[in-house]
Amino acid sequence: MQDTREIDYFGQRILQIVQPLAAGEDRGEVLALLAQSVANNFAADGCWVLQYLSPGVVRVAASACVSHRTSVISTELPHFTIPTAPTPTQWRMPLLPDYQVMVVETRDREQVTGCLIVATKGVEWYRETKLIFQIVADYVGTALIEEDLRVQAQICQIYPKLHHHLTQAIVENQPIDRLFEVAVSDMVEALKLKRGLILTLKSSDLSKPSPRTIEMTAATESTVEIANSGITAQTTRQQSAAAKPPIVSPNSNINGSGQAGTQVQVVTTIDVRTGDLPSLPASFLLENSYLCQAALANAPNPTIFNGNEQITSIDRLIFQTDLLPSIAMIPLMGSTLPDREPTGAVWGWLVLQHDRSRHWHPVELKLLQCQIYQIALARIHKQALKQARTAVANRTSQVQTSLQLQAKLHDVGRKRMENLRQANELKDEFINTISHELRTPLTSMSLAIKMLRQADVDPDRREQYLDILEDQCQREIKLVNDLLKLQQLESRQLEFRPQQIALNQFISEQATFVADRWQQSKSLELSLHLPQVPPQIETDADSLKHIVEELLVNAGKFAIPHTMVEVWLTVEPEQIVFQITNLSKPISSEDLPNLFEKFRRGTGATQQAIAGTGLGLALVKSMVEHVQGNITVTSHPVEQSISNTSFTVTIPTILERH
Repeated sequence: MQDTREIDYFGQRILQIVQPLAAGEDRGEVLALLAQSVANNFAADGCWVLQYLSPGVVRVAASACVSHRTSVISTELPHFTIPTAPTPTQWRMPLLPDYQVMVVETRDREQVTGCLIVATKGVEWYRETKLIFQIVADYVGTALIEEDLRVQAQICQIYPKLHHHLTQAIVENQPIDRLFEVAVSDMVEALKLKRGLILTLKSSDLSKPSPRTIEMTAATESTVEIANSGITAQTTRQQSAAAKPPIVSPNSNINGSGQAGTQVQVVTTIDVRTGDLPSLPASFLLENSYLCQAALANAPNPTIFNGNEQITSIDRLIFQTDLLPSIAMIPLMGSTLPDREPTGAVWGWLVLQHDRSRHWHPVELKLLQCQIYQIALARIHKQALKQARTAVANRTSQVQTSLQLQAKLHDVGRKRMENLRQANELKDEFINTISHELRTPLTSMSLAIKMLRQADVDPDRREQYLDILEDQCQREIKLVNDLLKLQQLESRQLEFRPQQIALNQFISEQATFVADRWQQSKSLELSLHLPQVPPQIETDADSLKHIVEELLVNAGKFAIPHTMVEVWLTVEPEQIVFQITNLSKPISSEDLPNLFEKFRRGTGATQQAIAGTGLGLALVKSMVEHVQGNITVTSHPVEQSISNTSFTVTIPTILERH
């Protein structure tokens, strides 16, 4: 050691090993280059630089592995208890029992920053070699501190830009897809990555499945590297060497929340590579992706993949692991309900990829999670705003419906009050009319009785008084009978008694009987239009007689004197049509719909002081319905103050069973 040539040899070899510290143009690649330089100079199959983040928490900061066997254990190292000391110490690594593994602490001044591990096969470690290894470890310790400072300085530079762009998009109330596009584009650009994806689960309430539901893959030693930091799961260095993070078999199913058949949708893709890029499917099944199942099992921690995992065909298609081996999957966490914190439910992932092996620094992962947290909050706020708007819209609709209902109820109440007012008027008019119709015959009968009691009444005068008494008594009886019959018809208590009727003879007899009264009072003429073949009909004879008689009496009552009343009888295939037409005063359009209401009399009848109770047409309509027929009325003006008024009754020839 005291020989000058030996000192020069040691110095040149150390300078050769740590040359990347001075020559590395890309400071982000210094640790990787340094690990590769150590592996080359010590003829090692594997070299790992581990960084201590906090007591019991470590991460692989850089690695250089020659063989596949050494590369697959990179993700396992943070889970082993590593014997370290200020001087190189030999370690019998459980995963590499046939290798000579040397471990030494890395320091920056008096601060232990991590450890340097070298695995060789068939290479002897002499005292001089261990001394060089120890000195190089000090350089690596300094490089770790410089790497931390570099990453932190880089994050300090890019965070304001990322935060500003995303915040501005949130303030502008951009849709969630646009927020994803802004955030992923900025992250890919700032971290100098090749591609970024947003994957979302169709079911937005997937929770992390229990490790017991995840099958272990026995055919491979591939595992998922857990990025250990203050924001990820705390993995102690004292864990058993046999302990492994949970992984998912490519053929296994997710039980519980992550059920088979859950869709993973590709929402956003930012790819800065040039050339023809393969297109991605819009969605795929969660159970077909090893990487997604592993990331779901590892939530809420970020999951890092470095291309050494057992993957499925879907993973090769979606993640293009052959071209982009370095993958970081940050879970999108958050409830859709506004009263819950954005944790506990996985509804997707932010996926960032690079075309070279990359060790993701905890500060970088923290930055990514902060950005994703902002989007999760924006999503929750949008959901809350949407629910609030829906609630307001529903409440507004309910208020409008209530107001419309109140308006309708008010209108119904107003109409009901109007109907009550009209009914009250009809009641008063009916009482007055009935009082008049009842008292007038009684007065006439009372007077006739008084006159008959006189002893000196001659026989002719006595006969005249008896006629008056009989006529007024019949009038009183008819009024009472009409009231009783109307009540029976309305309560459907009147019996229907069908019988065969010869209509020509029936109509002629009724019309001739009533027409004799017309000649005496108004000099009216009667014109009968009957079919040549006398029709027969089976119906209630009493009801039909009352209908025909009442309509003829009504026609004579309102007909203009010295005019003609026409009676038409027509036979149709399934019904008989009976029509009475006369010339009368016009019936107003307001009175026409109410002619068949009981106790309702047209204004013309009142103005012309025509006697009546308002029961006649109401009783006619009830009797027409009783014989299963229909009645209508029309009034067409023919001259000034003269109209042609027609009442038309249709009676079916085939009766329905009562």
